[in-house]
Amino acid sequence: MRMTPPLDMSTYALQTLIYLMLAQAQECVWQKAAMDQLRDGTIARLALQIADFYDLAYMQSANAAIQTVFPSTWIIHMQIKQLHFTAAAQFRKSCECISQDRYGEEIARLQLAAGFVRQAFDLTRQEKSKGDAMVAVLNDLRSLQQIIASNLARAEKDNDVIYLETIPAPTTLPTILKTQMVKATAPREIIDPVSLMNEGSTMIGLALFQKLVPFAVHQAASVYVDRKERLIKEDIIGKLEELKAVYDSSIESLGINQILAMNGLPVAILKGAEEVRIDGGSQSLYDMWEEVQKASTKNAEILEEVFNALDEEHELDESLRSKYSNVWKRPESHQLTQQLVAQGKRHQQTLLAAQKADLIVRGKLDTWATIIDVLALPKEELENSIPFDDDSPLALIKSLVDNMNNHIKAREHLIQTVKKVSNGDDISPTLLRKAAQLTSNSSLVKIEAAQFEDLFAEELKKYDEFIKKVDEEEERQSKILRQLNEVCNQPHVSGKREKALQNLNQAYLKYKEIKTNLSEGLKVVYREKKRL
Repeated sequence: MRMTPPLDMSTYALQTLIYLMLAQAQECVWQKAAMDQLRDGTIARLALQIADFYDLAYMQSANAAIQTVFPSTWIIHMQIKQLHFTAAAQFRKSCECISQDRYGEEIARLQLAAGFVRQAFDLTRQEKSKGDAMVAVLNDLRSLQQIIASNLARAEKDNDVIYLETIPAPTTLPTILKTQMVKATAPREIIDPVSLMNEGSTMIGLALFQKLVPFAVHQAASVYVDRKERLIKEDIIGKLEELKAVYDSSIESLGINQILAMNGLPVAILKGAEEVRIDGGSQSLYDMWEEVQKASTKNAEILEEVFNALDEEHELDESLRSKYSNVWKRPESHQLTQQLVAQGKRHQQTLLAAQKADLIVRGKLDTWATIIDVLALPKEELENSIPFDDDSPLALIKSLVDNMNNHIKAREHLIQTVKKVSNGDDISPTLLRKAAQLTSNSSLVKIEAAQFEDLFAEELKKYDEFIKKVDEEEERQSKILRQLNEVCNQPHVSGKREKALQNLNQAYLKYKEIKTNLSEGLKVVYREKKRL
């Protein structure tokens, strides 16, 4: 610049705006990641980078050189957003801790998040005017505060009752890495303004009307566009739509959908598969089994501690009895603790029996896990996984229908391709060159749109390939419909299919049995824990 820039165009002010816009852009990425339910660790890294951008924007805006540029509302807003997303990062990281069995770290991070939210609310009290932006920020803070408080209460209760993990100090927590998904890129007008100004001066120097296109060329371009669009609409897209209508009508008249539906999956299997899919397939059972093992191991450790304490008490009694035999009149230790020992042995037998049962359940789970996961497939994949005998009419019908459906999808791609070619089909430069040839670059020679007929024919040849593909589709469809006519009246369920359906039904029953056994196992180990 040829003069000292004003304060709002100074380096600190512009850098503040850059960091503020980067923070907002990163926040958009964060929102998309949260909506798409990406991993909590990923969302935490994105959130921490947002907080870092807001912090950098605040630091730049707080510089003494520009202290009058930004209103206090902006300054407080950036501070609050920095605290908000720092808290959000800690909260998301605490959610990741749950899946990794780091319950103490989960509580520590939730406590940190709660502290950052409190700091943010303290800052909101400094701003008396509550505009729409501040109201939105307060609503977001309240929502985050509620979910943090709810998770913290639950985590502390679970840790006190079940996990008993030590809560680490905030300074010992692993650092959350930051992931930056945006960057500041200056537009061309800013990076290289001189070249644009040179281009502008060149345009200014051109003679008036020198670039004016002859009216006949405009007419010719319009004629070409009309012919191109009519060709595409009638000979390509219209023909493909007509083929689709003929195919749909033939499928309906032959009752193909009813034939396939009658040989589809039974309702009972579909309902069972939906239940398994919602639960999470075999992995949910493995998770339950692991939970049983952890609880059982904890019970065994508690019981071992009890027996050790009884043994120590017995040894101490024997030692004191030997030392003070004349005055040591209390009953012998084994008489006083025999009931506790008997009770402990009963608990031990219960645990051993439960462990044996768990091994049996694990064996069943390992045996049936693969086919249980087949049940957990999406409905379409599940149906496609059930085989037919290769020589059955039904298998041929399904194969022909699938083949035709693939071609119908390919037709959609063909339509999109021809539209893309049409959108980029601008023959204006070619028309101008043709016009120059016809006029020999003289403005005195008059030309007509009809003089471009040979050019139209040549340019439209680029669509011959698409028309050829449409003809191939028509021939292919006719062949498939003839084959369907021959086989559609003799469908039957194949032996392979019956066996596969039986396996699926048995797998669902095993799934329910294993799930019930594991649920009962969990009840037993938790009941034993309470008794211990």
